[in-house]
Amino acid sequence: MSKVYLVNVAANRGHASIARCPIFENDTFVFVPFPHPGTHGRRPCAQRAQPFLRGVDPRDVHDDPDWEALTYGDNCANPRALALKRVQPNDILLFWALLWRNRGSDWSGFSGEHGWYLIGALRVREILDAGQRAADATVANRARAARSVHFDPGEPLAADNRVFIGSRRYSKLFPKAVDFQVTQGSGLIYRTLRTAAGHRLNRLGKRSWFTATRACRAIWDLDEPEERKRAQIAATAIRDYTDYDLLDQVA
Repeated sequence: MSKVYLVNVAANRGHASIARCPIFENDTFVFVPFPHPGTHGRRPCAQRAQPFLRGVDPRDVHDDPDWEALTYGDNCANPRALALKRVQPNDILLFWALLWRNRGSDWSGFSGEHGWYLIGALRVREILDAGQRAADATVANRARAARSVHFDPGEPLAADNRVFIGSRRYSKLFPKAVDFQVTQGSGLIYRTLRTAAGHRLNRLGKRSWFTATRACRAIWDLDEPEERKRAQIAATAIRDYTDYDLLDQVA
């Protein structure tokens, strides 16, 4: 049975002075990857993201996930990504990000208000591991894999790296962001997530939501009835707001 992993992506609090993901009045948003200075990555970030960078070369970003090819890569030696070593085909990566309210169309429109939102999901169909090349993917997925910023041209994946290739049917960047409601006592995050030890989350202090979500981890094992029930609460919230069914056709 599948597991759902929660994965934090995009420009985060530490990048707030130079890169922010905007969320607009209607809760549409723009994915802005985090800056990676001096790297001149495989491709620049999307044109629509560039007004929300400040003093950052659009090529000096880590543009991942790749929402066009529907792939995601990570270095699983990083303690925050360690859990992704256990991801298997048919597992789901659920992405969340820090978004900043914006009342315009560029950096000047940011109000300072911000929150944490669910922004997309990738249902894993194929995985490439360290030492493999994009050409090792199935024929239909080779071009998609080759776009990953985790591949250097013609080179295999570096040690500890993995690239996850998503189902085109069941993977998506959401058209609107779904509020995790971290500031609300009965918010979505508190109704659906638990600590790794199974305890309820708190807004602050011991077992805070922030501590429990800093690293990637499996948040729902869909074989476990209680965990599947919580996953369904989240899936319903996502479907009601975006028309995307996180658990569609999951056994």
